[in-house]
Amino acid sequence: MARGREKGPWFWRGMIGAMLAGVFGLFALAAFSASPSVLPETGCRMDHKDPAHTVLLIDQSDPFNPNDLGWVNAFIDSEARTLPRFGRITVVTPNSEDPYDARIVYSHCSPGAAQDANPILQNPRMIEDTWRETFYEPMSKEVETALTDTRQPSSPLFEAVYSIADRADFQASRGDRRIILISDLMQHSDEFSFYRTGTDKAAFAETRLADRVPDMEGVEIVARVVPRQEYDLPMSDVKRFWRDYFDRTGAAFSSVN
Repeated sequence: MARGREKGPWFWRGMIGAMLAGVFGLFALAAFSASPSVLPETGCRMDHKDPAHTVLLIDQSDPFNPNDLGWVNAFIDSEARTLPRFGRITVVTPNSEDPYDARIVYSHCSPGAAQDANPILQNPRMIEDTWRETFYEPMSKEVETALTDTRQPSSPLFEAVYSIADRADFQASRGDRRIILISDLMQHSDEFSFYRTGTDKAAFAETRLADRVPDMEGVEIVARVVPRQEYDLPMSDVKRFWRDYFDRTGAAFSSVN
């Protein structure tokens, strides 16, 4: 019987080379996956290179009924899960006392959701637990508190949007930027109110708000309109007004309902 051909030195050299390549590959993968330094109070990168920033503007001047809490939580859960690792989410509410300084309810960066975990180097279950305990649950608690706070006598929405656009962590260098308007979109402040003038563009043009249009080129604006039994104005007119306004800012406006 013929003897099997012995494996030559090139075979073993190739095997050793493949093993070394595999080891170095794992080291390279681990180095690439290494976490950058983060701020302990926010979980955000110290180098300020946020890959994304989503701002939830919750207009709580009119009460949210118990049925609203369910869809708001589901909507926010979806927004939080789509954030990339180290993406920032900020929750604000309009501020009647100081309209150009929206109240910050919560601002934190995502540690990364389970679906983004590396199965070779990370435990998806541990990633999910960390995401929920350090990021989502604290945010959800603050959002629920904000939804039940109806002490605001007005809805300075345009002013709140201006203050968001003016934030240092919401500039073009901060990656993908989104503003989610959870509101009935009814602007109401001393400077301009839909309840006084409706969606009259000529009346708006005479206000200081019309002169203080922020630069939001590349920002995505999404309206999640709060359902009401009856709206004070046709919602199609209100959405058109907001779309025209955001066109002037350079942002892209859309509505999910």
